[in-house]
Amino acid sequence: MEERVAAQRVGLDGAIPMEDSVAIEEPLEIQVNGHPWVTTMRTPGQDYDLALGLLYTEGILDGIDSIESIAISDNVVLVEGDMTTDGHTRGFVRSSSCGVCGRASLDAILSRDPPPIPERGFKISAQSVDVLISMLRSEQSVFDLTGGVHAVAIFTDDAVITDISEDVGRHNAMDKIIGRSITDLPLSNHGFLLSGRVSFEMVQKAVMAGSPCIIAIGAPTTLAIDLARQHGITLIGFAREQRFNVYTGAWRLQS
Repeated sequence: MEERVAAQRVGLDGAIPMEDSVAIEEPLEIQVNGHPWVTTMRTPGQDYDLALGLLYTEGILDGIDSIESIAISDNVVLVEGDMTTDGHTRGFVRSSSCGVCGRASLDAILSRDPPPIPERGFKISAQSVDVLISMLRSEQSVFDLTGGVHAVAIFTDDAVITDISEDVGRHNAMDKIIGRSITDLPLSNHGFLLSGRVSFEMVQKAVMAGSPCIIAIGAPTTLAIDLARQHGITLIGFAREQRFNVYTGAWRLQS
C-alpha cells in the first residue's frame, strides 16, 4: 500500500537526499455484466470488498445473493450478476478526493430504499468517543508510514473497533468496510469512525449500511448534517482532545 520514492529534504542547512514512503494511488475499473461502469482512484488491495461496497452503496447491488461471479485481473474487477447500472452514469471517473463526481443527480445516489435506522438500541458514552479516536489513530499503520491515507473503522457501542481500512480516498475506505460487512448488513449495532471530514457521500454510505452513528475527527458539511438528521443518525464531528460537537442524534449519547 506504500512505495519508497527518492526525494530531497530541504531545510535551513540545504537539501539532503532521502527516501520517503508514499501512499500508492492507482485506477481500478469496475465492469458490471461486461460493461465498464466506473474507474475509481484507490489504494490497491481489498479490491473485491471495494467493488461490493461501492455497488451496494450506489444502490446497484441488493446483496451478496445477487452476485454470480467476481473476477479480478490487474486493475480491473469484472462483476457478473442480477443487477443493472441503468439510470447510473457509466464510464465516469471518481477521484480519491471525490466519490460522487460525475453523478447526474444527488437524488440518484439514494435511488434504492435504505434500511430503517432504529432510534433505540445503540448508545455511546462521551468517554467512549475519546477512546475510539485514540484507538483509530493507533491502528493507522499505513498513515504512520506515508501520512497520505484516510482511515475508516466500524465500532460497537461498547467502544470496540471491529474492522478498519485505509485508502487514499476516504470513500474507498468506507466502501471496503461495507463490502466486507455485506453479509451482516444492516449495521444497526455499529457506528462508523472517520479520520477526516464528513461529506454527504460518507453519510449516504452510512445510511445505506443502516448505521446509527458517525464519529469523525474533522468537520461535517451542511449536506452531511441534513442527511444525517433526515435518517436519524447521530453525527459527531471535531472529535479530538476530549471534546467533540454533536450535530444530530444527541439522544444516543450517554453521560
